[in-house]
Amino acid sequence: MARKNVVILGGGSGGAVAANHLGESIGKDHNVILIDKKPQHYYQSSYLWMVRGWREPQDISRDLTTIERRNVRFINDTITNIDTDKRTVTTGHGELAYDYLISSLGFQTHPEMIPGDHHLAHHTWEMDAAIRFRDALKNFTAGRLVIGISSPPYRCPPGPYEAAWLIEDGLVERGIRNNVTIDFFTSEPGPLGGSGQPSEFMREHLDRRGIKLHNDFVIDRVDGDASTLRATDGRELPFDLLFIVPPHRPSQVLIDSGLATEAGVDVDVDTLATKWENVYAIGDSANMPASKAGVVAHQEADVVAHNIAHELTGHGQPTRLRLHTL
Repeated sequence: MARKNVVILGGGSGGAVAANHLGESIGKDHNVILIDKKPQHYYQSSYLWMVRGWREPQDISRDLTTIERRNVRFINDTITNIDTDKRTVTTGHGELAYDYLISSLGFQTHPEMIPGDHHLAHHTWEMDAAIRFRDALKNFTAGRLVIGISSPPYRCPPGPYEAAWLIEDGLVERGIRNNVTIDFFTSEPGPLGGSGQPSEFMREHLDRRGIKLHNDFVIDRVDGDASTLRATDGRELPFDLLFIVPPHRPSQVLIDSGLATEAGVDVDVDTLATKWENVYAIGDSANMPASKAGVVAHQEADVVAHNIAHELTGHGQPTRLRLHTL
């Protein structure tokens, strides 16, 4: 069989797993290519630990060029277009043809979509934002801390609740917890948007820590002059320090290239295949009834990589996705 080009877009959890799997299984006989605009992979789950001082950026990042040891070519470049008719990916350095394409471009955060004075809101869903919040939290000694979620979907559904608990623990350790009032809001009817054991666990732990929960709190605007977060139903939350998980959207190049809507790329729930031949989508940007989480992207990457390797080598049997997650 002639060498095929298997191109993977995005070096996050899903893309890195798919590239490793394919590099080891078919990389000697076919071209496995990973493209990402960032030269490093960041373990995003540890951003909150970084805020607590338990990690530094260098502890949770790896140079993506190291993947070349597994028969994978890494291209550090920005993807500007995906043409499913011509079966090409365009970057700043030109066009690259693909025989198989795996999109793992994830979700992008858009804090500018928070109405009002959005620049006052911190978050930890990007490396630079997490560092800024860590610095702001160090200087925060008293007042009202408001933590919440602008709108679903977003990466790691339990993440905002974990953030609230870790921040509260840090205030206790510093001996200033009694100086701080903490409010938690969500635009959903409640934790995870429904009932059940995970939801009740989160409610219980917020209550145990003295963190007041405000459900169905849809942001109308951040009023910087009044230091107040206002909801569309008229409720108000004054703040001295504000933490909001920003709106998330698929990578713009997926939308511009016609692969995705704001809901993501439509895929077959068993195989992650799209309506375009030999094009797959995994991770946060796949329009799947599953959590936007690294563990989901990892499991999806395993399935897609296995099935591509099977198709190119004839070894083994095709498989389908069996998610193990909430």
